[in-house]
Amino acid sequence: MVRRPVILISLGLIALWAGWHWKAPSSLRSAQGFPPPILVDDFETGETQGLFAQRKNRLDAFQGTWARRPSYTVITKVADTRPGSSGKALRIEYQKLGGWCGWYTLLNGINASKLNALTFWVRGEKGGERFDIGLADNRMQDLEIDAVYAGPITAFLPQGVATHWQQVKVPLAGLRSDIDLTRLGSLVLWFRYEGKGAIEIDDVAFIYDQEVEEIQKANAPRAKPDPRAARFSWVWKYDPVNNPQIREELLSFCGQTAIGTVFVYLGEDPITRMPKEYQKNLAEFLQAAHSKGVHVEALQGNPLWALKEHHPQVFDWVGGYLEFNRERPQEERIDGVSLDIEPYLTSDWESGDREKLKSEFVELVAQLRKMIDGEKQGHPFILGLAVPVFYNREPVFEEALLKEVDYFALMDYYDTAIDIADNARFHIDLANRLGKKVVVGVETQDLVQMGQGKRRNTFHEEGWLEMERQLSQVVDLFAKELSFGGVAIHAYDSYRLLQKGRNVPTRERSGKVPALKALRAPPGVALDGEIGEWAGAPWYTVNQRTQVVYGAGAWAGAHDLSCKIAAGWDEEALYLALDVTDNALVQEKRGAEMWEGDHAELWLDMDLDGDYSEAVNSSDDFQLGLSPGDFGQLKPEVFVWVPSVDPKSLAQVQIAARKQPFGYTLEVRLPAKFLFQTLGKRVGVEPKDPQGTRRQVIPAVEGILQSQVLSSQRFQAGFRMGLMLDGSDSDEARQPQKCLISTSGERQWGDPTTFNILELE
Repeated sequence: MVRRPVILISLGLIALWAGWHWKAPSSLRSAQGFPPPILVDDFETGETQGLFAQRKNRLDAFQGTWARRPSYTVITKVADTRPGSSGKALRIEYQKLGGWCGWYTLLNGINASKLNALTFWVRGEKGGERFDIGLADNRMQDLEIDAVYAGPITAFLPQGVATHWQQVKVPLAGLRSDIDLTRLGSLVLWFRYEGKGAIEIDDVAFIYDQEVEEIQKANAPRAKPDPRAARFSWVWKYDPVNNPQIREELLSFCGQTAIGTVFVYLGEDPITRMPKEYQKNLAEFLQAAHSKGVHVEALQGNPLWALKEHHPQVFDWVGGYLEFNRERPQEERIDGVSLDIEPYLTSDWESGDREKLKSEFVELVAQLRKMIDGEKQGHPFILGLAVPVFYNREPVFEEALLKEVDYFALMDYYDTAIDIADNARFHIDLANRLGKKVVVGVETQDLVQMGQGKRRNTFHEEGWLEMERQLSQVVDLFAKELSFGGVAIHAYDSYRLLQKGRNVPTRERSGKVPALKALRAPPGVALDGEIGEWAGAPWYTVNQRTQVVYGAGAWAGAHDLSCKIAAGWDEEALYLALDVTDNALVQEKRGAEMWEGDHAELWLDMDLDGDYSEAVNSSDDFQLGLSPGDFGQLKPEVFVWVPSVDPKSLAQVQIAARKQPFGYTLEVRLPAKFLFQTLGKRVGVEPKDPQGTRRQVIPAVEGILQSQVLSSQRFQAGFRMGLMLDGSDSDEARQPQKCLISTSGERQWGDPTTFNILELE
């Protein structure tokens, strides 16, 4: 964890704006009608060393560095070399070798709530320098809480830091739910990546930027109402009760995304025990929501509430809303409660008496049902419950819960319609039988950054446009099911910031990964595992220690594990031949578990131009397992780990294997229609390149060819794709994957920028 220094000063001082003698550069001047910028530092005054009083920024606050050896950070003032500028800039020299290091500048409690971006200029000594950006408010600064992570510099400069000056614009919208923008405490630059370097920065300021506003408007999520599927969303971090601006933003967002019901966290205390002013504000929020056609359910998610000893607290909480409603006209009443109580997060689920815990939870929900049914208010008071997909392994428990509630909000957190539908099917069928509703929920938070899930569990990387496409398919599948209640999106704070397109880390290709070639396959090539007919093909050999990407210490040499690969093609398919040397053949597993035995792992990127610089796999990137079987009862097999594809389509793929004196040979036929099946509406679009590097490599005519191939789903000469082949060795069944050898020495799991490039000749 990055630690910042304890700053033993008062942060209550407010800068005297009238005392500034600073003329904003044209890049920082706001257009008429927009809030004026707030300059943090142009580095024209103050020192970089000495007493606090000597190290002031333009806010009359202090700047400095922190480090833990052997890491260090050193700052100095240097001449400003930015074209059209003069004076000084700040040079930050750093070395990150264990420990931590960074630079900070205090913000003296400034109010940036009316501004939309943090901006500064930066250049690197060599280019490619990396650092992360963070902001903290006064409360966090006082409590020594780490700054909120705004993102890496590459999130705001897609091509990274260069040796020339570039302006960085960090949108503030994504931080509003995590920090108080009305009282900012500090700005930090973290140097968290191993290595050393130096950067220069200048004109650090908070501004209202029209370009940022336009980008945010263009990216803002949108959805059309669909009479077949109502829309819901969870609201955890925002307070639309006391904050009129947040209230207005939430209801406006519901309008543009067709959300008809929000589950809003309103605290754990009974509403009737809250101050009268809060109750009045809640009534006003409910009236405003209902006037917009938005229903509101109170949201709660304390796992301990499942335990019987906490049930009285739940009854008080729900009872408070029932009492609140009795005293209000219909338009000021809350529409129900949505429970996000997850008993499996308590210790009793795994190490205690699970059956007792489940029984107590069912008892709680049943008593809540009785309490609600006892109210005669002339309008239904909804009781909903969020449940995980794995409750299908507890069918009796799930059925007992569903009988008592009006709906399940199914936490079906996957990013493809196939996976979402597969995981929802059991719950939909159960609800059909019981006459209940299931709302299918999906995730938009960055679960990887949070350490709470995988990329396949969220639409954070895919963006809202792709999410809408997948949800449309889910609705098509379930629209005729009586139990289908619509879709829910978790959660408002991340959904409102979801990008229109893909939101993934990018990486510049090194150019050191060998390119591969595929010749046209002879007509009628036989798929029998016999590779003699491949004698004239260009083979690529993998037999060096530098090509061992996992288990180098266990690799005994080329006789232990090595391989050769050749590729061929025709309009209908891609053909691969493998000649694997392996001194001990072990394979006892099938399907997804084949990795525990000897096999080859094949990665393919079928839209090379479309996501050339994206450092994570997408729907057109395949991870296939090629198993030779055991040359007895276990037959050769192909399995697809990613992406999610129709299992029936796998029948199109052909594979054959033959045992050899020192290993085995494989032949595989991969039909073009199988490989292009996941592109969907993406086929035919012009190739894009977030970093611009690809356009310098591929002539425009080749980009057109790529698009034509994707559209026709047939291969043509000149087509290029990403391809990487990994050979995996398991000498003993009880010790899976002893080592892994790859055609790419830079191999990173799921990172297509490390693949080889295969060209069809």
